[in-house]
Amino acid sequence: MFRIYYPEKLSEFISITGSKSHKISSVLRLKKGEKIYIFDGKGFSQIMVIEEINKDEIKLRKVSETEKKIKKNPEIILAISIIKPSRFEIAVEKTAELGVTKIIPLITKNTNDIFIRRMNKNRLDRIKNISISASEQCGSDFITKIENPHTLDEIAKLKNDETELILFYENLNGRIQGNIEVNKFKKLIILIGPEGGFSDEEYSKLKNKSTVLSLGDNILRTETAAICAVHEISTLIRPTP
Repeated sequence: MFRIYYPEKLSEFISITGSKSHKISSVLRLKKGEKIYIFDGKGFSQIMVIEEINKDEIKLRKVSETEKKIKKNPEIILAISIIKPSRFEIAVEKTAELGVTKIIPLITKNTNDIFIRRMNKNRLDRIKNISISASEQCGSDFITKIENPHTLDEIAKLKNDETELILFYENLNGRIQGNIEVNKFKKLIILIGPEGGFSDEEYSKLKNKSTVLSLGDNILRTETAAICAVHEISTLIRPTP
């Protein structure tokens, strides 16, 4: 069953217009009487049947509700350095599929100024649509939020008793596996640097405020490191009883 994100409150009857209407009728080629899984990005969802297909509008009727989904705890937030747009979009798509709650474009000393300037409103809107499509595709009832760019200092200030910073640093000797009690936190912020990595000064500022880990001896592209890091941390989270 195809899944469509609907950002407003779900009700017995809803109408879908714009690009989503086009997707249903022209891309997915769904017909009257077929069912669609509709979700609001906040954990609520329902199965709906197509009642009417017009040129610019699809009318749906609720068939049944599904059980409200609960977000995993702790939530994973990815703070990833701004890189080449096409590669940044890969990181957004894949980590959204892995279930990150939020993605924060990160500005560091070695972040390319050209890429920072390209992270404008239009680019952010495009990235938000990518995260929505990823959630529709992977089966999540939650949408990964896309924040405006933050500096590393701004991210560091988010550290508190309920929020842990997890710094993946490429200059460690091999892979570090410690006993990270991730479940005692409500939020885990994964920090991924740019090409060239975090500067020595940045590392010095962060190492005592963060759990510092390595992904191994190989130097990974930023988007690859982000995907691997999110997966690694996700496997450490124990299911809530």
